[in-house]
Amino acid sequence: MNVRTNLFWIYDGDVPAEGRRGKFNEGVLSAWLLRRGQVVVEHDGQKITASAGEWLIPWPGLKFQEFSEDAALLSIRFQAAWPDGQPLFSKGLSVAFPARYHPDLEASATHLLELVQSNSPKAALSLAAVSIGMDEFLQTKAALMKFLAVFYRVMCAIGLQPARIGLRDERVISALQHLDTLDLSHRIQEAPLAMNAGLSPSQFVRLFRDEVGYTPKQYLERRRLSFAERMVAGTSVPIKEICYNLGFVRLSDFSAWFKSNFNISPRGFRTQSPHLPRAQGEGLASELEHTATRRDVPSV
Repeated sequence: MNVRTNLFWIYDGDVPAEGRRGKFNEGVLSAWLLRRGQVVVEHDGQKITASAGEWLIPWPGLKFQEFSEDAALLSIRFQAAWPDGQPLFSKGLSVAFPARYHPDLEASATHLLELVQSNSPKAALSLAAVSIGMDEFLQTKAALMKFLAVFYRVMCAIGLQPARIGLRDERVISALQHLDTLDLSHRIQEAPLAMNAGLSPSQFVRLFRDEVGYTPKQYLERRRLSFAERMVAGTSVPIKEICYNLGFVRLSDFSAWFKSNFNISPRGFRTQSPHLPRAQGEGLASELEHTATRRDVPSV
């Protein structure tokens, strides 16, 4: 229940000129169905090519992409991530496969596209800035979940393992469930978590790090950084309010913490990236959590 889902955009057409060639680092998942032309994606020393009639699921991190000039595609950018921002799938991406092998993926994506076009006909590339009624929101959310269910099955069918499914230790899983529910202003102590697991603090921290890749404190800190990044860059919520939501008493302390992690002040970060889609930003109708207007510039 802690997997976060949002839709950032969906459209079917020519590749925008600004996304045709260059380096991109969206941080969220995308799915491209090539209608025409070709695309090449390069990252970490590997090169993946897809042509018309193929899906390409690109690596969500830093990559170089190049579309042919005649390229057209069905493109969905969406969030399916844990509270710390880790995408549901990342290991094994990028990957390409023929669309005819999994026709239900195109069918669910087409249904989602038609629903979005019906509810928000002018906002295919800027869904986060759209205000719609509750009925329309819930219809779109349901269609997104149907697409994600198919996407999940297809990814597993082609041999990719979703993040965290490989966790084996029930003590770590229980601790993660607890950490995912904590308020971001909370300051954890690892000793109580270790006691609940029946281990010493050092044993528990070592076990947690071996399974998850971070200590419990580092994990919660990643959640806080993820929240700060998306709220500063992706919404118009006052920075002071973000500061208090994260448990900082003074704005200067929050600014210093933010700058130490992002190498820029919160205000500077917001000023220089007002149009960037954020990996953990709120999606369609801002998940009803925030109503701030945001505009996204497409990279595909």
